[in-house]
Amino acid sequence: MRKILIILCMILITPYASAAPNDKPIIGIFMEAPITFINNEAVRKVVPEKAKSLFNTASFNVLSFDTTSMELRTYKEDHRMNITPQYSQPVNRQDIQTIGKTLNCDYALFIIISNEAPRFSAGLFSMTFRTTVTCDVRLLDINTGKYLTSKQIIKDGSSTSIYMGVPSFDKAYREALGKALDELTLDTSVMTKPIE
Repeated sequence: MRKILIILCMILITPYASAAPNDKPIIGIFMEAPITFINNEAVRKVVPEKAKSLFNTASFNVLSFDTTSMELRTYKEDHRMNITPQYSQPVNRQDIQTIGKTLNCDYALFIIISNEAPRFSAGLFSMTFRTTVTCDVRLLDINTGKYLTSKQIIKDGSSTSIYMGVPSFDKAYREALGKALDELTLDTSVMTKPIE
């Protein structure tokens, strides 16, 4: 009787053991952007939210954006890539692969955001700021160092004010970034946990 109970327990536990979090690929989200983006609270929310929609929690273990941001900052400091508070040398594929290995990631979603200088136009009763944001999005296999996806999405954003108001540069940037991230899609079916 005891043996039968042990066998039944093993049968019941086995499906849950195979679905353990260690069996899910670990994803790190990294972002390089101008200081106006990095220090913007709304941008720091929209990128992780988009990541959640790309990588469902049933299939993937996504590291917190705070964790990956801190590791990226530490790496840049350790490698003297922070030249001034306003400018730092961008990281490359090898840098992201090294950081990803430090965090035990299987994959890294790396988003590089750049923007043009805002353009200004004025009408009789309105003013508008427009900007163009470019999102270079790369999905890197940390183990092989190869990109599974490499896309460039370019979007315009604007902010308008009517009669004596001042349009917001931040709103124009956020609008353009939001449009670019909305267009982002990834084929996650090829992403599996590497066999050790």
